Amino acid sequence: MKNTLPLIFALLLFQTQAQYIYPDQEVAVLVNSKDLVVQLLPESSGVEKALNNVLKETFQEYWPNKSVKYMFPKGVKALLKSKTQDYAFLTQTESLGKEIKSLPAYANGRMEEWILGASKEATTEQKNALSNFSYDKVQLEYHEHKLSVFDGKREKIATIITFVNGNLGKHDYVFLSQQLRHLLKSAAAGVTRDEFWNVEENIKALRNTKYSLLEDYFKKENVYQIDKTLVNLYTMIPFKTYQKIIVEKTLGRSYPKIIFSYLHGKFMWIMIRSSDGRILSINSCNNYKFTGSYPANEMIRSGDVYKSMDDSIQILFNKYR
Repeated sequence: MKNTLPLIFALLLFQTQAQYIYPDQEVAVLVNSKDLVVQLLPESSGVEKALNNVLKETFQEYWPNKSVKYMFPKGVKALLKSKTQDYAFLTQTESLGKEIKSLPAYANGRMEEWILGASKEATTEQKNALSNFSYDKVQLEYHEHKLSVFDGKREKIATIITFVNGNLGKHDYVFLSQQLRHLLKSAAAGVTRDEFWNVEENIKALRNTKYSLLEDYFKKENVYQIDKTLVNLYTMIPFKTYQKIIVEKTLGRSYPKIIFSYLHGKFMWIMIRSSDGRILSINSCNNYKFTGSYPANEMIRSGDVYKSMDDSIQILFNKYR
């Protein structure tokens, strides 16, 4: 991560969007022409094995090119060192982090069960673990997936997608595959950054969805603070429903997700259209700037839900310097 950050900041100074690096057209075209190598996590526990199984299942379902190779870090590093032009590479942070591995759910095996709860071959026990899951605290941890390709001997970064939650699951990998496909498709077709992050069009699209707000993110007594004019635009849902909406790409729904924005220098929350993964707004996330454990129901301020539909605020967030 330390070696990657200076490069990321340099790239972002040239970018205009606040969410993710928007690929250059020639890089997007090059990536689309290659088979993809996806880096897996080292399988030091059942949790990593479960995540790898779900990652592979997701890309088998959602990635347009079925010629995907899955490799552990050692094999990926060897290919990167060779600077081969045969593949595009999706690498990831090798460890889930010390703080994540200290979570009680990780230690007692419950995390492994609910990770697999949304997979095609989930057992009754795993499905039940997913049904019973709820956040107490959100463990904010930086975890990145970098998509790159070699052009000659030079590695070119297409984009970087980051996760900040310690409880990764199938919904995260669906989100990952959607973001990569959406960015690559638009960039390769010559869509400009400003067209891609068009605030007015995003707000219109957002208002045509129903907000599926994860109830774990809100204190029950504070839900009433959500602007009453939005009463028909949102519904509070449990985690299992939240994950199902994402995994099944439910039409007409949008949902919140927490990311780290380099341009803002802090954690933000975004609203995403579940049908295709389109990011429709980016919003302030209670001013958290550092990794750590925070109460889940304090991550998103109830009063900020309306701001995700405010054109002027979204223009400010998207054009932030």
